[in-house]
Amino acid sequence: MSWTTRPPIRSPFGAPTPDGDAHRSDDDAAGAAGAAPVRILTVCTGNICRSAYAQHVLQARLDELLGCGRAEVRSAGTGPNQALAVPDEILHLAPSSGVMDALLSHRPRQLTARVLAGQDLVLTATEAHLGAVLREEPGAVRRAYTLLEAGRLAAGTDLPDAGGLPALTTAWAARRDALTGEPLDLPDPFRGPVAGYAAMADALDPTLEAIAQAVARAVGGAGTQS
Repeated sequence: MSWTTRPPIRSPFGAPTPDGDAHRSDDDAAGAAGAAPVRILTVCTGNICRSAYAQHVLQARLDELLGCGRAEVRSAGTGPNQALAVPDEILHLAPSSGVMDALLSHRPRQLTARVLAGQDLVLTATEAHLGAVLREEPGAVRRAYTLLEAGRLAAGTDLPDAGGLPALTTAWAARRDALTGEPLDLPDPFRGPVAGYAAMADALDPTLEAIAQAVARAVGGAGTQS
């Protein structure tokens, strides 16, 4: 994969949502567990379908595996329209009432270098979104993957059971070339048929579970709870 140098992505729709609305402070999140939380960012285009669903499902699962405050999952879009909300079709796919409530209150925000700063792992819907991430922050190359890519890497054997996210992403980076030829893009269901939203969830649910389990093992959680 290669990415050409282009100007940073900026949305044509309004100003970005203030970071203070989208992030808990490190102090608040760390207070629950006595250590800084793992920070994960999911990215798509509008930040109301793929990345929003991934954010809230992954956050809920990591809270189950690690306990609240150990992981902070957020999301952003390369071209969000802040007048839009998460579609009803996605709300109906939420695996729990807690995830549905989070999706109901979700508001899209713009991907920027500031949003990317400090993220331990960035997960994108497509390779084009991955390119946008790396144009904003080239140093994230070993910490940024498409969701489907990360899910396949997370399902691999001999992954670290400790060492935190750096150990996990180092292991993934060493193996990502083996996925050459496999589809790594998650299609956008927005304003398409209802079946497209269901297909999105069908692809994301096992992907997010594999990622959650791998992250939990790497940061010292059980990683085996059902």
